[in-house]
Amino acid sequence: MLLRTCLPAFLAISMLTFSSCKKKKKDNPAPSTQEETLAFELPEVQVGKYNMAQDSTYALKVNVTSKLPDKGVKVTLNVATETGLIPLPQDDIADIKTTPFTITLRHLKPLKTYEVTIRLASLGNTGNVTPPQVFYLTNKSAE
Repeated sequence: MLLRTCLPAFLAISMLTFSSCKKKKKDNPAPSTQEETLAFELPEVQVGKYNMAQDSTYALKVNVTSKLPDKGVKVTLNVATETGLIPLPQDDIADIKTTPFTITLRHLKPLKTYEVTIRLASLGNTGNVTPPQVFYLTNKSAE
């Protein structure tokens, strides 16, 4: 007797629960824009090798070889001494919206070698980041 009165109530509650948990279909999902994988080159530098600067500044040309993202790219630059990896502070680089562009390295000490690491990241897609490109730069000036 108890089964006859409780079973319909249990079934009704179960049906309401399952029907209320049904996912709603979206009419217009937001279109996802796919960016081309970001890539760049340093045409005047031998990547992974030693390069020379003639004084305390060095102008570095960067060419984005992939399609430039609509919102632009952020440049991450790290300059540190080759031995000890002591950082050498550099000027901030504004967000880039055109290619090619130039980065000027400053405050290079005479007869010191620096490890320079450059990486680009899309401002529109945080997952679109280039692998770092590393090269070494020696200031050959004697002051």
